[in-house]
Amino acid sequence: MPGAGTRSTPPAPPTHLRRACLLVGEPMAAAVVPQARRTERIATELAAARTEVARRLLRDGLGD
Repeated sequence: MPGAGTRSTPPAPPTHLRRACLLVGEPMAAAVVPQARRTERIATELAAARTEVARRLLRDGLGD
């Protein structure tokens, strides 16, 4: 199949370069802000995971 292995977009830069770029830029407000009801639904969905992460951090620390 012709062109099956070609990319239509350039590859993303390596992660360490993306992180470095984020660290030098000025913080900005989010460009997309969800409606209050959606924010509540997201918080509800993530509550159990947030609790579990907090429990593991308190129990095990950061692993340093």
